This record gives sequence, C-alpha cells and structure tokens, in this order.
Amino acid sequence: MGRRISVYIDDDVLEALNAHTQASPLSRSELVGVAVRRFLRDERRRARVPSPSAHLARRIASGDVPSRRVDGRTRTRVGAPWDN
Repeated sequence: MGRRISVYIDDDVLEALNAHTQASPLSRSELVGVAVRRFLRDERRRARVPSPSAHLARRIASGDVPSRRVDGRTRTRVGAPWDN
C-alpha cells in the first residue's frame, strides 16, 4: 500500500529517470521507491543507527527473546525481489 505525494525533481534527474524507465521493467514510482529505500538504508548505516532487526538479533543472541525455527517451506516471501 502506498500514498501519493508530490516531489519536485530537477529536470536532468527526471530525464535520466524517464530514460531508465524505458529500459526497466519497473515503473517510475517503483524506481523512486527503491532508490529512497537504498538511500535511507545507507544513511542509517552512515549514522550507525542500528536497524530494528539488528536490535532484535542482539536480544535473541543474549537470550532475552527466544528464537523461532523457520521452516523454508512455510516461509512466505515479503515484498518484491528488488526490495531492500
């Protein structure tokens, strides 16, 4: 699920995005979403802010939270393969 937002993009960036969209199976919205996710992930790493999953992994390793066995046959795929 998503929301519609308005974003101002420089003309040269928009032209590059349009050109890339022609050669990609993804729409402009999907490409922008992937780029923003990657940017936020990289910024979080630069700021050394641990992601929620890293915090949970530390809690499981310390024994605060019990781990669960995940069976690969019953595991459901979340999101698209390009999601980060």
